[in-house]
Amino acid sequence: NSFQNNIILSNTNKYTGKVYQISNNITQYFKLQTINNQLLNENSKLYNRISNNEIKDRDDEKKFNYISSKIINNSIFKRNNYLTISKGEKHGIKEGMGVICENGVIGVVHSTSNNYSLIISILNKKSAISICLKKQNNYGSLKWSGFNYKIANIENIPNHVKTVIGDTIITNGYSTIFPAGINIGTIKSFKENSETGNKDIIIDLFTDFNQVKYVYVVKSEESIEQLNLESLIHE
Repeated sequence: NSFQNNIILSNTNKYTGKVYQISNNITQYFKLQTINNQLLNENSKLYNRISNNEIKDRDDEKKFNYISSKIINNSIFKRNNYLTISKGEKHGIKEGMGVICENGVIGVVHSTSNNYSLIISILNKKSAISICLKKQNNYGSLKWSGFNYKIANIENIPNHVKTVIGDTIITNGYSTIFPAGINIGTIKSFKENSETGNKDIIIDLFTDFNQVKYVYVVKSEESIEQLNLESLIHE
């Protein structure tokens, strides 16, 4: 009868509705991954446009291009940490290229295969990134002492240089790996070291290495040309 039919339809709709909801959630999940990849590629294009526009009328600046990729493996608690990304030689990535994310510097390409690249994280005792104090424009080097993935150390800043807690640390313009002005972190603490003549500086890193998922590999043909020229000195 009609009453029983209504009960059956009501129960059927309840269960089919749940099935459709689960199905829709799964579909949306895969669509979200596609959307994320599309946004990553669009961001990469945007980086390239910004980079080219900034140096359009400045012949002394290197031109950098950006290749987007996803992190598929990452370590942060070891003494020497590495990341693996899902793009390699066939995508134009080579050993020695810089790697950044939206919040700052990630590391440098260590080695590549056809489809993957291994990155030396800045959370690695072998890593040394050229930096400068954004306000004072004094150059130094970024090092990691281990244990805490949220902080790092700055070396080679002389004791006489004025430093303020909260000052920003960025990449300098001498690097053939990174463009100038990429954010790294802010000064957390500092003290003068009379033995070395340089300050012991600790910084808070902008990048949360426990959360980062996507990166941009920095590519510059002009940097490769510069390195090839400078290598002649050592031959």
